[in-house]
Amino acid sequence: MQHLGIHGTAEINTNSQIGFKNLNSPSTSSTKRGEDLYNRTAGIKSSSRTRACDNCRRRKTRCDGPRKANNICTNCLQNKKACTYVEASTPRGPPKSYVTGLEDKLERMEELLQRLRPGQDFSAELGPPVIRDSWKDSELLPATSRSQSRLRAASPSKLSPYLDQTTSVPMSSHLILNPSSSSSSRAPSRHHRRRRDSIDNSTDYLSSQSDSSDVDELVDNFEKGMQRLTLRSGRSQSQGDGPYDRFHGQSSYIKLVDVTRKLRQAHLMAQKEVFSNSSGSNESTTSPSPEIPNALRRLEFWRAPKWELVYEGLHVDSPKFLNSVLEQFPKLGLAEELIEHYFRHVNPQLCLLNKRIFHRQWRERLYQRDIWFCALSMCMFALGSRWSNDSRVLARDQTKHGTAELDWTKAGWDYFNVAISVHRARRSLLCTATLFEVQTFSLLAWFLRGTPDYAVGGTIVTVGIRKAQDVGAHRKAVYERFPTADEELWKRAFWLLVILDRTGSASLGRPCSLGEEDYDLELPLEVDDEYWETEDPALDFKQPDGLPSRVAAFNAWIGITQIVGFTLRTLYALDPGKIFLGRQILPEPEITVKQLNIALDEWVNSLPEHLQWPISTDDIIFSNQSASLHLSYHFAYLLIYRTFIPFSQILPSGIRGVRIPRSSQKPSSLSTPALPICVNSAKSCVQIIEEQMRRGFSNVAFLITICNVCSAILIVHLWDLKAKEIKERSTHVSPIEDVKPQHALAIQSAKEDIDVFLKALEWAKPRYPSVAQIM
Repeated sequence: MQHLGIHGTAEINTNSQIGFKNLNSPSTSSTKRGEDLYNRTAGIKSSSRTRACDNCRRRKTRCDGPRKANNICTNCLQNKKACTYVEASTPRGPPKSYVTGLEDKLERMEELLQRLRPGQDFSAELGPPVIRDSWKDSELLPATSRSQSRLRAASPSKLSPYLDQTTSVPMSSHLILNPSSSSSSRAPSRHHRRRRDSIDNSTDYLSSQSDSSDVDELVDNFEKGMQRLTLRSGRSQSQGDGPYDRFHGQSSYIKLVDVTRKLRQAHLMAQKEVFSNSSGSNESTTSPSPEIPNALRRLEFWRAPKWELVYEGLHVDSPKFLNSVLEQFPKLGLAEELIEHYFRHVNPQLCLLNKRIFHRQWRERLYQRDIWFCALSMCMFALGSRWSNDSRVLARDQTKHGTAELDWTKAGWDYFNVAISVHRARRSLLCTATLFEVQTFSLLAWFLRGTPDYAVGGTIVTVGIRKAQDVGAHRKAVYERFPTADEELWKRAFWLLVILDRTGSASLGRPCSLGEEDYDLELPLEVDDEYWETEDPALDFKQPDGLPSRVAAFNAWIGITQIVGFTLRTLYALDPGKIFLGRQILPEPEITVKQLNIALDEWVNSLPEHLQWPISTDDIIFSNQSASLHLSYHFAYLLIYRTFIPFSQILPSGIRGVRIPRSSQKPSSLSTPALPICVNSAKSCVQIIEEQMRRGFSNVAFLITICNVCSAILIVHLWDLKAKEIKERSTHVSPIEDVKPQHALAIQSAKEDIDVFLKALEWAKPRYPSVAQIM
């Protein structure tokens, strides 16, 4: 019986193991031929053959040897060649599509390496580059290898093989793992930022739509010098006196410092190799020599001096200050009630916190250990107080004196002041911000939106954005393995600051603090809080199919504010001639408005079904989100067109000394009248507000803004109708009696719409002092 060998040939039972063991040996091949010849001449019957002979296999012709006597095929007899079965069968290579796929994958990996480390040469680690179809030229690949070897030993000026070695001063990059932590480093704290302490904790992912080719860094400015650091390390200020990680972008001079130090190390290594070659030494220089001294660190220049820490307020005894804050905490029952109000009315709109994670941290009494978690809790108490009927949320002096009429506009102010005091005492210019600190900026600004000091909220948001940039929260990572809760909370915190910056700038008439080109962070995952951490790790961060996500509204809010930010940058620019979009100067307003209209149409059409209006579900959260988004949609229309309303044409003829806004003195360049479009948007807002007020409106701060804007537009429309009505009466001598003119009906409709906005403002007035200031 015969068996097929691993090379595809048939093994002969007799002496098969001896002959097959050394099949590739030349001596074994000649021995095998001798045995076959001896068997044929001696008439010894050999085992049957089931494969083609060696000649037929080479010529790829049909072989009838296995069926012939003595296994000698017809082709060999005719050509007078020895019919042998010695050569081992060579397995066929992979299909061409497989090889092409591997080549394509290799090229994509090389492109990714260039994005990770632009300008770097990895030939020392990976070998010379492989050129597609280079196997066709047998001399190409060896020549490349020989040329690389010659370059490596030629002179110190050829430094590319050494620039990427693991030197004592590595290139600073947030894309590289923290050298102080190994692949088995401990898990990061849940409330501090760890971008990539290890491969297992890598979190940000490569966006498939836009790739950043630049490499930005975090640089440790105090203790360890320039190292490979993680983004948003989240060290609390109470965790020691350093180091403090800073984010550095492409324009930073730190890049030059890194390059100069790497070049110095590369020159030393190149000179050492030349010296080794000349002296006949075979010592390898693929790794830095221990004889090359590390760069000296003078600690007085790499650590924050004590007087700076004292100036920053870090000398404050942390437990003592924390206890003073805890003394102003509400009672446990009231605190939990205010937290519930926050997650019911505020967080579904802001999408800042994860309810499950916060409740776990609250049960673990994190507020007794972390001062910034205390400040975050105080902000939540302040916002939740606006929905509470407990008199303990009012100012202490008011409840202490027992006034007959309670002023509910002061609800939550005590908690807000405590949170501000924490910022005054603990906010540092030298230390980077933690996640809890960045989260407080958004909540502080959101609380101020309903107060007469709403303009201060814009300053707080700007500070929060700079703090977030300081730890690199505005940047995406280039590679990731899986998302984490810490990553998602950071993304939510940064995006909320961007949203508040855009909407606040539109309300205040100020430019945005952050441009579209200044960040490349991905949008938050549209996964509800309860699906972040599940019992099955394979299902973590996966929204169940068919279940709409509450985070979808937050991402849609980001999209509409992007249009708002572009409107502020173009139509409301102080000097439009200085604006460049790509390589083109800003087009005419007519073209810009058309582009904005297209963007708004695409945005509203992209909304998922559960956020369409009118709402088709009884879910109060989805209802509030849908109402807020569609009000934002009409607010964007008002922002685009109201600057083209010709206010000067509405003034009665012969009136002088009335100063109208400068923006309305310019002639409108739009082919479509702007005022009717604004009026239609305002009337659409009336319908949304009427419907949602019956369900329960949670986004009160934005309700106040939209009521003010729409009321002003309708009042302008009212006076425009009055002017037209006066003109119509002057032209008609005998109007028809008992029939109201067309303008009179429009005036009555405008008054009814204005009453809707006034009722909404009256409803918000008891809790929001900004309404009383306006009315």
